[in-house]
Amino acid sequence: MKTILHSILSLIFIFPAALHAADPEPTAEGGAKPAADSKVAAESAPLDKQAQARRRPKAYLAIFINGYGGDVLPPEPAQFEKLLEAITKEGHFNSVLCKYTPEREALCKKHGVLMVVDLLAEPHVYKSPEECEKLLKTLQNNQTVAAYHLWADRFGSTGAGRARDIDNVHKWDPTHATYSGTYQSGGIAHLAKSDFISYYDFAWKRGPHKNFPNLLAAWSTAKGTDNRLGRYCTTDAGLPGKGNYNRMLYTQTTSIACGLRAAMWHIGSRIMNMGNFEFNQYGKDLAAVNAWIKPMRTEIAKIGLPTAIYSTSWTKDWNDRPVTPTDGKPAMPPGLEKNAFPADFWIQPAGGEFVMGVSKYNDTERDVVFIANHNAYAEQKVTLKLTRAAKPRIFDRTSGAYTDAAVKDGSFSFQLDAAGAAIVLFE
Repeated sequence: MKTILHSILSLIFIFPAALHAADPEPTAEGGAKPAADSKVAAESAPLDKQAQARRRPKAYLAIFINGYGGDVLPPEPAQFEKLLEAITKEGHFNSVLCKYTPEREALCKKHGVLMVVDLLAEPHVYKSPEECEKLLKTLQNNQTVAAYHLWADRFGSTGAGRARDIDNVHKWDPTHATYSGTYQSGGIAHLAKSDFISYYDFAWKRGPHKNFPNLLAAWSTAKGTDNRLGRYCTTDAGLPGKGNYNRMLYTQTTSIACGLRAAMWHIGSRIMNMGNFEFNQYGKDLAAVNAWIKPMRTEIAKIGLPTAIYSTSWTKDWNDRPVTPTDGKPAMPPGLEKNAFPADFWIQPAGGEFVMGVSKYNDTERDVVFIANHNAYAEQKVTLKLTRAAKPRIFDRTSGAYTDAAVKDGSFSFQLDAAGAAIVLFE
């Protein structure tokens, strides 16, 4: 019996993509070591920087997903349209992962929904490469398509193949982004050329101390290619109707500070009744998270990959619990121990506990920072001290515009919601 069970488990881990339609949540429990053929990605064709910039989506992607590796959404156009109406009007999603069909494209266009085309369905990115190439060539410059989904689990020994898939899709359609993922940071170097270097860890359920270590591993991978991060996020991070909202928003804002520009939410059948498309409490929590971020989506897409990520120390953790200093020194959040603000950096923290991604704005030399609250359950008053001349402007989520910050003696302050964030642009 044990031998049979071992054989079944071995097949599951060797062929994870084939099981996604039946078991949409990634089930790997440990990261994979980089495969011996990891040089394949580095030796493949160099990225076309201009094409890379053009294919980036113009808005932060909140992606509805009900599974992958098959057609896991309503096949009937009328039902698919009802799903789109629910996820946009009530759920505040702006994109959906699905198998491509012309009928679905027409409906997504009608409802202003971007398609993330699942290439683990049909045609399959590596099982049917000829058919996949044929389809992707017809989708070049299609404004309803935002990206292609290529992988969503640990690699085992297949990392070089996943890097090959990214290269192939860029060749077949250089106008749309690739979204490919792994578990935690296992083998993540294979994804370096993906437009969205993606992963899942479901940190709130499996240990929030994993949040920043995995984010920084993905960010470090992205730095060499100036790509962006993607993340598969859990919809049941906390108690529904209570802490779930805070924890999901915290995952989003801290991730955006580190370069996240797209999120897939696991999964549709957990947040709504897939028969009548009514949201349950988990879905309502997620809808509130999407609504909070929605006014910032276009601006987030304009923020380049962080060139640096800095953090304050903290006295309260993500759960608003007191943190004990170590050896009398201020405590840093796990994973950010080496990311304290340098003494000579021109922006200095003078109040509040937060993580900050430092970037360039909209492919210009203007500096912009994204600041996320370290506390998922309490507001923060942030004060920044500037040591060089600069005019800070803070993005107002209500008006959708930047407003001048009131600077006095080189310092200015603003409030962060619990688990919230702010964009500060410097002129």
